[in-house]
Amino acid sequence: MSSDVIAVMTPEQRQGLEALGVRVQFPANHVIFWEGQPSRSILIIQQGNVAVIQGAPDGSEVLLAVRGPGELMGDEGALMGEPRSATVKAVSDVVGLDVPAEDLLKFVDQHHLWPQMYRNAIHRRRESDNERASLTRFTITRRFALMLINLAEETGTEVGGHWEIDLALSQQELGSRVGASREAAAKVLRLLREQGLIRTGRQKITVLDLDGLRTLASE
Repeated sequence: MSSDVIAVMTPEQRQGLEALGVRVQFPANHVIFWEGQPSRSILIIQQGNVAVIQGAPDGSEVLLAVRGPGELMGDEGALMGEPRSATVKAVSDVVGLDVPAEDLLKFVDQHHLWPQMYRNAIHRRRESDNERASLTRFTITRRFALMLINLAEETGTEVGGHWEIDLALSQQELGSRVGASREAAAKVLRLLREQGLIRTGRQKITVLDLDGLRTLASE
């Protein structure tokens, strides 16, 4: 899912925005943005993947999404002049472009992007609300299957008919994405291994049977 800025831009406008950036690199597990910090810049991801994490009222952390190449991170806070609403952590080696917040704001003004961005933001929030409402009716196993399918298709690498998801994400972070505890996440991962659907390693999940996961997700 692209940011509201990226979603309403033409290819020419996208190139113009990229021209304002400075190339940056981050290793896996590096925190790029901290929740609550001032929004002084944005990041356009060119290579690699990041996790978007938000603190919960009980002090735990919730994995909101995994984003990859082509995505723009931190634009909402930069445009609204508000602190970071979430932490963004590299879950693989990341290469991108860092654009100052003031340059982004000038760019959006110059290209009259505010009306389209506003309409797109409303549409995305409605879709997100509907998605969350649907997930609450699913079992944790089904939610996990859906999450792994999305990760395989969006960030995975196909190797010999298998899909390798090579991301620096803990069981607790994966569980938080679907509303499950670390213990519940470990149980589901063990079940999926026993069924021959996945193989797990250090900071890596290999989907052995993507069609099998799709069948499980549809039950």
